[in-house]
Amino acid sequence: MNVDWARLRGVVLESDDWGLCAWAADRDAWAALAETPAFRSRAGQRYGGSTLESAADVEALATLLLEHRGGDGAAPVWQANTVMANPDYARLAANSSGALPLVELPDLPARWSRPGLWEEVRRACGAGVWWIELHGLHHLPESAWLAALRRGDPDARRALAEASPVCAAVEASGEYDPSEPEDTRHRNLARAIARFQTLAGRAPRSFCPPDYRWDESLEADAERHGVTTIQGKAEQAGGPYPPLRRLLVALRWPHARGARFYMPPRIAFEPCGPGPGRARAVVEKSLAAVRAQWRRGRPAVISSHRLNYAHLDPAWSAAGRDALRALLGALCHEGATFLVDADVRSLVERGARAERGRG
Repeated sequence: MNVDWARLRGVVLESDDWGLCAWAADRDAWAALAETPAFRSRAGQRYGGSTLESAADVEALATLLLEHRGGDGAAPVWQANTVMANPDYARLAANSSGALPLVELPDLPARWSRPGLWEEVRRACGAGVWWIELHGLHHLPESAWLAALRRGDPDARRALAEASPVCAAVEASGEYDPSEPEDTRHRNLARAIARFQTLAGRAPRSFCPPDYRWDESLEADAERHGVTTIQGKAEQAGGPYPPLRRLLVALRWPHARGARFYMPPRIAFEPCGPGPGRARAVVEKSLAAVRAQWRRGRPAVISSHRLNYAHLDPAWSAAGRDALRALLGALCHEGATFLVDADVRSLVERGARAERGRG
């Protein structure tokens, strides 16, 4: 179908890392790990204080979303790309020689307890402003991590003592990175999809591979499981000339290959904490990019990671919400229609939005 995106002004709000127990469980862990290589890195300077969302974080975002109405009269919907499990740190600390022990959502490792979290997620889904999609089983390159623990890498052991997976070996790879054993990748994807179906009461309709690290074999594996909408193709790690690849992905829109459907390149909306003028600059840059996508006949896909809204520094989280409020207000003023990936694909293929239900 030939969708007039400039007229519809479609916007998708994709947000990664929900449900992930990283980087630090609490302020004590953040302080204890501050001098490790991963936390001192460029990524660590941004992510070090990020943490698992609380019920209050989800409630605050849901309340913010409900303050706004798009061009169709509906509130914005937050597509929360969510992991399905986290390491069982107590069992792992006792024995790192076997398979990676996991705690599946909605349960959490002890140090990461967030009372009422999943109840709040379900309330937000019921209100129509929260929509979960798949972000992998646990987000971690488990073979690389377990190898680092078995070698006794100091930063890996120190992080484990603080119930965190973040160390140099983990940051250098990803859950579905081609360097991870193929059977591990296959097993993790199958388990992630099965857990998603139990948790959400439906199959995942879209998939964002963690850290944008994957290859053709993962897409083929996902397709065998019936998951054929892929996020982040333009941002996929590896390969030559990333800017050129991003441009080519954009020019192919609508981009499909067989049963697979690829979402357009993402627009980064990452306020990353308080700072003079920071939010205003990020909002203005993102709005300009959104308008450019509409002019080029594409929906605008905005990526805004969880770290902006779930942080050990409450001022950081508040600044992220304030920036998001400004962005949503401007988008609603321009008559944006808020969609999720499944809507975009359905509009392209059938000329109508997907039947989504709640959550």
